[in-house]
Amino acid sequence: MKTRLLLLLLPLLLIPLVAHAEELRARLEWAHSVDLRAFESGVVEQVNVLEGQAVKKGDVLIKLDPRDFELMILSASARLKQAEATLDKTSRELEWETELYDQGLISTNELQDHRIANLDAQARVEEARAQLEEAQLAMERSVIKAPFDGVIIAVRSWQGQVILKTLQRDPLIEIAQGERMVARTRVSASDIGKYETQKPAQVLVGDKWRDGFVYRIGTVSEGVLEQGVAYAVDVLFDLENGETMRPGRFCTVKIL
Repeated sequence: MKTRLLLLLLPLLLIPLVAHAEELRARLEWAHSVDLRAFESGVVEQVNVLEGQAVKKGDVLIKLDPRDFELMILSASARLKQAEATLDKTSRELEWETELYDQGLISTNELQDHRIANLDAQARVEEARAQLEEAQLAMERSVIKAPFDGVIIAVRSWQGQVILKTLQRDPLIEIAQGERMVARTRVSASDIGKYETQKPAQVLVGDKWRDGFVYRIGTVSEGVLEQGVAYAVDVLFDLENGETMRPGRFCTVKIL
Protein backbone atom coordinates (compact mmCIF):
# COMPACT_ATOMS: atom_id res chain seq x y z
CA MET A 1 0.00 0.00 0.00
CA LYS A 2 2.79 2.41 0.91
CA THR A 3 4.62 1.60 -2.32
CA ARG A 4 1.50 2.30 -4.37
CA LEU A 5 0.94 5.62 -2.60
CA LEU A 6 4.54 6.64 -3.21
CA LEU A 7 4.21 5.90 -6.92
CA LEU A 8 1.09 8.07 -7.08
CA LEU A 9 2.76 10.98 -5.28
CA LEU A 10 6.06 10.87 -7.19
CA PRO A 11 4.83 12.70 -10.35
CA LEU A 12 3.34 15.41 -8.14
CA LEU A 13 6.64 15.87 -6.36
CA LEU A 14 8.46 16.29 -9.64
CA ILE A 15 6.13 18.96 -11.12
CA PRO A 16 7.38 21.90 -9.05
CA LEU A 17 10.99 21.05 -9.94
CA VAL A 18 10.26 21.35 -13.66
CA ALA A 19 7.90 24.30 -13.46
CA HIS A 20 10.20 26.47 -11.32
CA ALA A 21 13.38 26.47 -13.40
CA GLU A 22 15.90 29.05 -12.25
CA GLU A 23 15.53 32.48 -13.85
CA LEU A 24 18.66 34.56 -14.36
CA ARG A 25 19.11 38.15 -15.41
CA ALA A 26 20.96 38.52 -18.70
CA ARG A 27 21.90 40.94 -21.47
CA LEU A 28 21.70 40.52 -25.21
CA GLU A 29 24.88 40.13 -27.26
CA TRP A 30 25.60 39.42 -30.92
CA ALA A 31 25.70 35.69 -31.58
CA HIS A 32 28.37 35.91 -34.30
CA SER A 33 30.28 38.76 -35.91
CA VAL A 34 32.74 38.85 -38.80
CA ASP A 35 35.52 41.28 -39.70
CA LEU A 36 35.68 42.08 -43.42
CA ARG A 37 38.90 43.23 -45.06
CA ALA A 38 39.84 43.86 -48.68
CA PHE A 39 41.48 41.00 -50.59
CA GLU A 40 42.93 43.43 -53.14
CA SER A 41 44.67 46.79 -53.11
CA GLY A 42 42.86 49.74 -54.64
CA VAL A 43 40.94 52.97 -54.09
CA VAL A 44 37.50 52.89 -52.49
CA GLU A 45 34.87 54.06 -54.97
CA GLN A 46 31.70 53.32 -52.99
CA VAL A 47 30.74 52.75 -49.36
CA ASN A 48 27.10 51.71 -49.36
CA VAL A 49 26.34 51.09 -45.67
CA LEU A 50 26.22 52.86 -42.32
CA GLU A 51 26.58 51.55 -38.78
CA GLY A 52 23.41 49.92 -37.53
CA GLN A 53 22.09 49.23 -41.03
CA ALA A 54 20.46 45.87 -41.72
CA VAL A 55 21.77 44.12 -44.85
CA LYS A 56 20.94 40.99 -46.81
CA LYS A 57 23.38 38.32 -47.94
CA GLY A 58 25.08 39.45 -51.15
CA ASP A 59 24.47 43.18 -50.67
CA VAL A 60 27.42 45.28 -51.88
CA LEU A 61 29.05 46.96 -48.88
CA ILE A 62 32.23 48.42 -50.38
CA LYS A 63 33.39 48.68 -53.99
CA LEU A 64 36.91 49.53 -55.15
CA ASP A 65 37.61 51.53 -58.31
CA PRO A 66 37.28 48.86 -61.04
CA ARG A 67 39.52 50.47 -63.68
CA ASP A 68 42.79 48.89 -62.55
CA PHE A 69 41.13 45.48 -62.45
CA GLU A 70 39.59 45.97 -65.90
CA LEU A 71 43.05 46.77 -67.29
CA MET A 72 44.45 43.63 -65.65
CA ILE A 73 41.74 41.56 -67.33
CA LEU A 74 42.36 43.17 -70.76
CA SER A 75 46.11 42.59 -70.46
CA ALA A 76 45.64 38.97 -69.38
CA SER A 77 43.15 38.37 -72.21
CA ALA A 78 45.67 39.71 -74.74
CA ARG A 79 48.43 37.45 -73.41
CA LEU A 80 46.08 34.46 -73.62
CA LYS A 81 45.20 35.22 -77.25
CA GLN A 82 48.88 35.56 -78.12
CA ALA A 83 49.71 32.27 -76.38
CA GLU A 84 46.85 30.50 -78.14
CA ALA A 85 48.06 31.80 -81.52
CA THR A 86 51.55 30.54 -80.79
CA LEU A 87 50.16 27.16 -79.78
CA ASP A 88 48.15 26.94 -82.97
CA LYS A 89 51.28 27.68 -84.99
CA THR A 90 53.48 25.14 -83.17
CA SER A 91 50.74 22.50 -83.40
CA ARG A 92 50.52 22.90 -87.18
CA GLU A 93 54.30 22.84 -87.45
CA LEU A 94 54.49 19.68 -85.33
CA GLU A 95 51.87 18.01 -87.54
CA TRP A 96 53.83 18.91 -90.67
CA GLU A 97 57.17 17.84 -89.20
CA THR A 98 55.67 14.54 -88.08
CA GLU A 99 54.66 13.81 -91.67
CA LEU A 100 58.20 14.64 -92.82
CA TYR A 101 59.63 12.37 -90.15
CA ASP A 102 57.36 9.52 -91.22
CA GLN A 103 58.75 9.97 -94.73
CA GLY A 104 62.30 9.87 -93.39
CA LEU A 105 63.04 13.48 -94.41
CA ILE A 106 64.02 14.81 -90.96
CA SER A 107 65.84 13.36 -87.99
CA THR A 108 64.44 12.29 -84.62
CA ASN A 109 66.20 15.22 -82.94
CA GLU A 110 64.50 17.72 -85.26
CA LEU A 111 61.10 16.20 -84.55
CA GLN A 112 61.81 16.25 -80.82
CA ASP A 113 62.64 19.98 -80.99
CA HIS A 114 59.20 20.66 -82.48
CA ARG A 115 57.52 18.55 -79.83
CA ILE A 116 59.27 20.51 -77.09
CA ALA A 117 58.27 23.81 -78.73
CA ASN A 118 54.66 22.63 -78.86
CA LEU A 119 54.70 21.57 -75.19
CA ASP A 120 56.19 24.94 -74.25
CA ALA A 121 53.39 26.70 -76.17
CA GLN A 122 50.78 24.60 -74.34
CA ALA A 123 52.31 25.55 -71.00
CA ARG A 124 52.24 29.24 -71.94
CA VAL A 125 48.55 28.97 -72.80
CA GLU A 126 47.81 27.41 -69.41
CA GLU A 127 49.85 30.09 -67.67
CA ALA A 128 48.07 32.88 -69.56
CA ARG A 129 44.69 31.31 -68.80
CA ALA A 130 45.56 31.17 -65.09
CA GLN A 131 46.61 34.83 -65.14
CA LEU A 132 43.29 35.77 -66.73
CA GLU A 133 41.37 33.83 -64.09
CA GLU A 134 43.46 35.52 -61.39
CA ALA A 135 42.63 38.95 -62.83
CA GLN A 136 38.93 38.08 -62.99
CA LEU A 137 39.05 36.87 -59.39
CA ALA A 138 40.73 40.13 -58.34
CA MET A 139 37.89 42.04 -60.01
CA GLU A 140 35.34 39.90 -58.16
CA ARG A 141 37.14 40.46 -54.85
CA SER A 142 37.29 44.21 -55.39
CA VAL A 143 33.64 44.21 -54.30
CA ILE A 144 33.03 43.39 -50.63
CA LYS A 145 29.61 41.82 -50.10
CA ALA A 146 27.64 40.82 -47.03
CA PRO A 147 28.38 37.14 -46.28
CA PHE A 148 25.00 36.68 -44.58
CA ASP A 149 21.89 38.56 -43.45
CA GLY A 150 23.08 40.81 -40.67
CA VAL A 151 23.59 44.20 -39.06
CA ILE A 152 26.56 46.48 -39.69
CA ILE A 153 28.43 47.00 -36.42
CA ALA A 154 31.20 49.29 -37.65
CA VAL A 155 32.28 51.03 -40.87
CA ARG A 156 35.94 52.06 -41.14
CA SER A 157 36.12 53.00 -44.79
CA TRP A 158 35.30 56.03 -46.87
CA GLN A 159 35.24 57.09 -50.50
CA GLY A 160 38.72 57.79 -51.85
CA GLN A 161 40.50 55.72 -49.21
CA VAL A 162 43.61 53.91 -50.48
CA ILE A 163 43.57 50.23 -49.53
CA LEU A 164 46.74 48.15 -49.33
CA LYS A 165 45.80 44.53 -48.82
CA THR A 166 48.97 43.77 -46.85
CA LEU A 167 48.59 46.78 -44.53
CA GLN A 168 45.12 46.58 -42.99
CA ARG A 169 45.35 46.93 -39.23
CA ASP A 170 41.60 47.29 -38.73
CA PRO A 171 38.76 45.66 -40.66
CA LEU A 172 36.89 47.86 -43.13
CA ILE A 173 33.52 46.48 -42.05
CA GLU A 174 32.28 44.59 -39.01
CA ILE A 175 29.01 42.72 -39.49
CA ALA A 176 26.98 40.70 -37.01
CA GLN A 177 24.58 37.89 -37.82
CA GLY A 178 21.07 39.31 -37.77
CA GLU A 179 19.00 36.14 -37.39
CA ARG A 180 20.28 35.01 -33.98
CA MET A 181 21.18 36.60 -30.67
CA VAL A 182 22.81 35.48 -27.46
CA ALA A 183 21.46 36.13 -23.99
CA ARG A 184 24.50 36.28 -21.70
CA THR A 185 24.15 35.72 -18.00
CA ARG A 186 26.82 35.33 -15.34
CA VAL A 187 26.96 32.63 -12.70
CA SER A 188 29.34 31.98 -9.84
CA ALA A 189 32.17 29.47 -9.96
CA SER A 190 30.34 27.33 -7.43
CA ASP A 191 27.26 27.08 -9.69
CA ILE A 192 28.90 26.82 -13.11
CA GLY A 193 28.95 23.04 -12.88
CA LYS A 194 25.14 22.97 -13.02
CA TYR A 195 25.09 24.02 -16.66
CA GLU A 196 25.82 22.06 -19.82
CA THR A 197 26.04 23.12 -23.45
CA GLN A 198 23.09 22.16 -25.67
CA LYS A 199 20.80 22.14 -22.65
CA PRO A 200 17.33 23.58 -23.48
CA ALA A 201 16.67 27.11 -22.27
CA GLN A 202 14.29 30.01 -22.75
CA VAL A 203 14.86 33.74 -23.08
CA LEU A 204 12.35 36.39 -22.03
CA VAL A 205 12.67 39.56 -24.12
CA GLY A 206 9.93 42.06 -23.45
CA ASP A 207 6.86 40.00 -22.68
CA LYS A 208 7.64 36.97 -24.84
CA TRP A 209 9.52 33.78 -24.00
CA ARG A 210 11.68 32.35 -26.79
CA ASP A 211 13.13 28.85 -27.06
CA GLY A 212 16.88 28.44 -27.17
CA PHE A 213 19.74 26.39 -25.78
CA VAL A 214 22.94 26.82 -23.82
CA TYR A 215 25.46 27.69 -26.49
CA ARG A 216 28.61 28.47 -24.54
CA ILE A 217 29.92 28.18 -21.01
CA GLY A 218 32.76 30.58 -20.30
CA THR A 219 36.14 29.39 -19.10
CA VAL A 220 37.59 32.82 -18.30
CA SER A 221 36.40 34.93 -15.37
CA GLU A 222 34.14 37.85 -16.29
CA GLY A 223 34.01 39.64 -12.97
CA VAL A 224 32.91 38.90 -9.43
CA LEU A 225 29.48 38.20 -7.94
CA GLU A 226 28.49 38.13 -4.28
CA GLN A 227 29.00 34.36 -4.38
CA GLY A 228 32.48 34.68 -5.92
CA VAL A 229 34.14 34.70 -9.34
CA ALA A 230 31.66 34.90 -12.24
CA TYR A 231 31.60 33.03 -15.53
CA ALA A 232 29.44 33.67 -18.60
CA VAL A 233 26.69 31.34 -19.76
CA ASP A 234 25.36 32.13 -23.24
CA VAL A 235 21.93 31.08 -24.44
CA LEU A 236 21.45 31.16 -28.21
CA PHE A 237 18.01 31.85 -29.69
CA ASP A 238 16.54 32.73 -33.09
CA LEU A 239 14.85 35.99 -33.94
CA GLU A 240 11.53 36.05 -35.72
CA ASN A 241 11.43 36.97 -39.40
CA GLY A 242 12.06 40.70 -39.81
CA GLU A 243 12.72 41.20 -36.10
CA THR A 244 15.63 43.41 -34.99
CA MET A 245 17.36 43.50 -31.61
CA ARG A 246 20.46 45.25 -30.32
CA PRO A 247 23.12 44.22 -27.80
CA GLY A 248 22.91 45.58 -24.27
CA ARG A 249 19.18 45.06 -23.81
CA PHE A 250 18.28 43.36 -20.55
CA CYS A 251 16.38 40.08 -20.62
CA THR A 252 15.75 36.97 -18.53
CA VAL A 253 17.16 33.50 -19.07
CA LYS A 254 15.59 30.29 -17.82
CA ILE A 255 17.65 27.11 -18.01
CA LEU A 256 15.30 24.13 -18.29
